[in-house]
Amino acid sequence: MVSIIIILLIVGLCFYLGILYTNTVMLTIGYALGILLFVSIVELIYRIFTMKCHIEVPISMTESGRPVGVNIKIRNKGVLPAGKVEVRVEHKNVLHKKGQSQWISISDVSVGEQKYSLKMELKGAGCHEILVTQMKIYSLFGLIYLKRKCRDFSSVLIMPEVYSANVRITEAVRNFLGDADVYDDFRPGHDSGETFEIREYREKDRLQSIHWKLSAKMDNLMVKESSLPKACAVVLMMELHPLQAKAFRKKEIDAGAYLDLVASISYSLMDQKCPHFVTWYSVEKEGIRRIRVDDEESFYLFLDAYLREAAPREKNVREEYRKDYKSEWYLYDILINERLELYKNGEFLTKLDEKKIKDECEKLEILL
Repeated sequence: MVSIIIILLIVGLCFYLGILYTNTVMLTIGYALGILLFVSIVELIYRIFTMKCHIEVPISMTESGRPVGVNIKIRNKGVLPAGKVEVRVEHKNVLHKKGQSQWISISDVSVGEQKYSLKMELKGAGCHEILVTQMKIYSLFGLIYLKRKCRDFSSVLIMPEVYSANVRITEAVRNFLGDADVYDDFRPGHDSGETFEIREYREKDRLQSIHWKLSAKMDNLMVKESSLPKACAVVLMMELHPLQAKAFRKKEIDAGAYLDLVASISYSLMDQKCPHFVTWYSVEKEGIRRIRVDDEESFYLFLDAYLREAAPREKNVREEYRKDYKSEWYLYDILINERLELYKNGEFLTKLDEKKIKDECEKLEILL
């Protein structure tokens, strides 16, 4: 818009001087610039309706520190190639809200769909949204441009680093018995509501376990074995508050250290064959959300679900969890807050330094 005003002033000045001094050269220049401006404006209005911009990230997940390839697609539905186009690309970590932006210049946009690739450095673990928010479409002669709003985005997950954390599991945790929706595939248990297997009677089996109806049908004594619930003795609680997230940004520190710590502890529990729940306050659900982690598949499922969440809320996760699951019994809860403070069953354990998170994780010892 500024360039249009400048050209209009130049055209006006040419006409003013031409009329004032009866100078045909100045009048001719004024007419030429006026016609050129009119044609350029008509062309740009046409371009506004015939050009669209999209963005895509070919990969959905990557490791921290690796450049991410981004494809910008510009579709020119017109009959003539366009001049220069500038695209505003923004990216932000979902956990931070505040992002960064840059203008990408693309010249000679031919008819049809064109793809332009670039590499972006995305710092910090989390879900990074990459958006195109605006286009500057220049006229064929490059004199003026018009802006067009566009809204297209794609996302990529930057996985946290997993460090070695010394988590020691006691026999009380390993042999924990409790109610659960998941049952052991290899061992029978005490939950009579779920059948583990039906087999032939053995010498030391209790008479109460005999399935009399099936025994009569099979003409042989059959025993019904109950299932063993795979209960979780440990709950890992994530408590990242928005005010402290702002403090992270003021210190130029992202939530990467926080996510690295949570991922390291959860992975260490999983590596110790200790099934556990990871829980947080979900903005989408407007309540407590939890995911059971037994193996690597469920571990990455938890990371994918949490990293895609919106900014956290000011909630006491431990109180909310105990309120929602008041009938559920477990042995230990580990709470990690935004200051990288660890609490076990509500009691303070230690505080980690986010600048030395790798060394701090390797020195960390948790006895459960």
